[in-house]
Amino acid sequence: MAEIDSEWFYEKLKEMGSSNVELARFLKLDPSSVSRMLKGERKMSADEQDGVSAFLGIPLEVVAIHRRGEGGISGFAEKKQDAYSAEGGSPMPDPSEKMFTEDDIIYKEGKRWMEREDGTLIELHPIFGSMKGTITVMPGVDLTAPMDWDYEWGEKLYNE
Repeated sequence: MAEIDSEWFYEKLKEMGSSNVELARFLKLDPSSVSRMLKGERKMSADEQDGVSAFLGIPLEVVAIHRRGEGGISGFAEKKQDAYSAEGGSPMPDPSEKMFTEDDIIYKEGKRWMEREDGTLIELHPIFGSMKGTITVMPGVDLTAPMDWDYEWGEKLYNE
């Protein structure tokens, strides 16, 4: 069972002058169920997490961090990904940084890797490249050009 930061949740309830019984009423759950959830004896579902966020008036990502406890993986972090930080938000990519291409993939030990400029290897997520070849853009088509809604859509919908 994932460790929940129980102290934080009880402290927030105390700051509000509320209790887990009132939280249970808000979530439309049995009070013992909420008590077990806040003690880490049962998992908090995504819907319950949303409800706790709404009840406490605290951003969802902060509740997610404390739902997982402060010791291990926190928030919305995934495998081999930095944990989400509610304070800093997600980092924006550096536009001057070179993006990886398919030519940069290194196949090693049955896995796919890419090499950074400093020589360290990054294992690629299985989703990387999975959509290749699923759509074809015809030559001469500019997907960023504005569309003439009256002519093009009307022509395609009603005359073809």
